[in-house]
Amino acid sequence: MDDGRARATPAGEPAAPSVSGAIRMAAQDAYYHSWRLVPANVVWSVVALSIVALAVIVPPAILLLPLLALPIAGIFRVTTRIVRGEAVSFWDAIDAWRTNALATIGIGAGFVATTFVLGFNVVSGLASSSPLGWGLATLAGWGLLAAWLLAWTVWPILADPVRAGQSVMARLRLAALLVLAHPVRIGLLGIVLGLFLAVSTVAVVALATISVAFSALVASRFVLPAADRLEAQLASRVTANMPS
Repeated sequence: MDDGRARATPAGEPAAPSVSGAIRMAAQDAYYHSWRLVPANVVWSVVALSIVALAVIVPPAILLLPLLALPIAGIFRVTTRIVRGEAVSFWDAIDAWRTNALATIGIGAGFVATTFVLGFNVVSGLASSSPLGWGLATLAGWGLLAAWLLAWTVWPILADPVRAGQSVMARLRLAALLVLAHPVRIGLLGIVLGLFLAVSTVAVVALATISVAFSALVASRFVLPAADRLEAQLASRVTANMPS
């Protein structure tokens, strides 16, 4: 039975993970590590609500949204350590605020800016009465989907303790290659997590306490084995092309 783990094939290449297997493993993780995950999720909720409340009072405060990347990185710092079987505590989530903080905020700013620009193009394109506007809206919509999928691959790989020695750019490159290599499977992951979070917004308590952390667990359970597998494939190709 597939449990979502990256098992070695006879050739030594990690086996492909599945979304269903990642969900099952994440459910077990959430049960055993809830006392670590819930506080990390609550920190994310407090930061998110604080920024939104401040933006309602002072609209320019919406520019603080990239700071939300810090608690997001904290959640994934916890979930990736769970997946890798390392010792983990709630304080790992706080450590993310000090480790590569500027790079984390910069990545968050990139996602926020991309979302705002593409979202504006979707709205303005749909409001247009010309085919050109509708085409712009369609392209922007696909861009939003790509950004959503990339986000679910970027954060686990950035927080992966096994890849802590790699540069940020190398990890971002791997995340992008993973989306390009497996658009359908990553797309399924993005759809499942999007639907789960959309339903969770109805149950505000769930969103504020566990839903984001559980989604991060599912993504980590799926993305890390998939990234390991892709790296093994790339390494084998490089080895095969080396002159004897």
